[in-house]
Amino acid sequence: MAEIAKMQNGDGTPTAVDNTKKPLPEEVTKQSYRVKVWRHLETNGLAVFPRPVYNRIPNFKGAQEAAAKLAELDVFKNANTVKVNPDKPQEPVRVICLEQQKTLYVPVPRLQTGFLNRLELPEGETGPAAIRKAVSRNGMETYGKPIGIEDTVSLDLVVMGSVAVSKEGYRIGKGRGYGDLEFGLMMHMKAIKPDTVVVTTVHDCQVFDTLPAELFGPHDVPIDIIVTPTQVIETQRMSQRPTGILWHLLSNRRLQLMPILGQLRDIEMLAGRACTLKEVDTDVEERTVQRPRRVRRRTRERKSHSEGEGNTTEGEDGKPGKPRRSNRNRRNSTKSAGKEPREGDAKPRRPKRQRPVIDFSVKISNISPNTRVRDLKQALSERGVKPQIMVWKGFRGFCYLHFFKPGPQKGEGDSGVGAVSMEGVLSALAQMSLGGSGDGDAEDKPRLLAVEPAPPRQPHAERAAPTPAPAPAAEVQ
Repeated sequence: MAEIAKMQNGDGTPTAVDNTKKPLPEEVTKQSYRVKVWRHLETNGLAVFPRPVYNRIPNFKGAQEAAAKLAELDVFKNANTVKVNPDKPQEPVRVICLEQQKTLYVPVPRLQTGFLNRLELPEGETGPAAIRKAVSRNGMETYGKPIGIEDTVSLDLVVMGSVAVSKEGYRIGKGRGYGDLEFGLMMHMKAIKPDTVVVTTVHDCQVFDTLPAELFGPHDVPIDIIVTPTQVIETQRMSQRPTGILWHLLSNRRLQLMPILGQLRDIEMLAGRACTLKEVDTDVEERTVQRPRRVRRRTRERKSHSEGEGNTTEGEDGKPGKPRRSNRNRRNSTKSAGKEPREGDAKPRRPKRQRPVIDFSVKISNISPNTRVRDLKQALSERGVKPQIMVWKGFRGFCYLHFFKPGPQKGEGDSGVGAVSMEGVLSALAQMSLGGSGDGDAEDKPRLLAVEPAPPRQPHAERAAPTPAPAPAAEVQ
């Protein structure tokens, strides 16, 4: 190589050749922007429950402030009918819509069992607790009235969740295409009017000055107004809104996952419109490949020793006699007969998996005897508290929450056990009330729960270990 360099330079001084590999430029895709935003939110402490935010519309610190800033805009004040996505960061927007008695439409998550739900509070239940329950995932199913694609809906405002947006109006979602498909279905219903405004609420770090225009297609929904906790941005809208569902971008698999799309396609085909699907399944949805479960054959060696000794399980008669020897053991003993074990034949045993260590525990008391464990679990989930172990003693009026010590960090998108502090849990559960059926029963009114630290639970081995007997005193002769 030095001689080649010498000849190319035309002098007698050999020139060193740079063999260092230059780093390849990062591929610019929608996914690269998603990962950049998700990583920034996580590493800078800007992400809140549910976490980790990878592969989600990320919930962020300041979502309440962004919703309050949106409520101050004229487009929100003048809107009577509002559609809001079901993701967690837009939950404060849904709360404000119900508080101001606007007609609120929320899409069915993933469009698996329908299209839209119109949230309607029960008569007489308009308090903060009822509204908070209605905008939760379970509440949207309980209080939602299903709306089909043949129903008449007219929207004044559409609020969408985003992973990244630009001041040009380009929007990047979480990569599943749900928001764009919902918009296309609403265009078919003629629910979107020319003066319908499309808004998104995001953190300031999710806003880019510009995004590459070549990343976006005719199915991508542009944003009119971006609202963050600190500012309101009216975009330049560099692209046009989708006119409906673009069938040539969808595969038959997507229609099987979302029956509402198949229903719309049947209507379109009856009307004589072309609805040709793509033949190759390269849908915009990013699927996760599930590994097939490995079926493990149960051998007689895996059965309990009590079964071989003639003991019986419940409802069976014991059979006397010696336990049968399995063919597998007989074959192994035949093969090994006459052979001496050699070094290296024995396979090393797997290291025993360590049991998680409990870091701290919290006791919750003053629980109504009519409260169910699922009610407490939902209340904990809404406040972002996820204990690893719950010991339920609701019939006695209390329960324990145990939290493990943080384990090794996993990769992006994995749900490893994150660092949780006693102070954070106590703060999140402060002033939490539970119970109350609304029947006027004095025993079933909402109770203010008492939350306090509790001594960590001892590991099982320590609790089960017997106390050693004292050693006998030595005899003096």
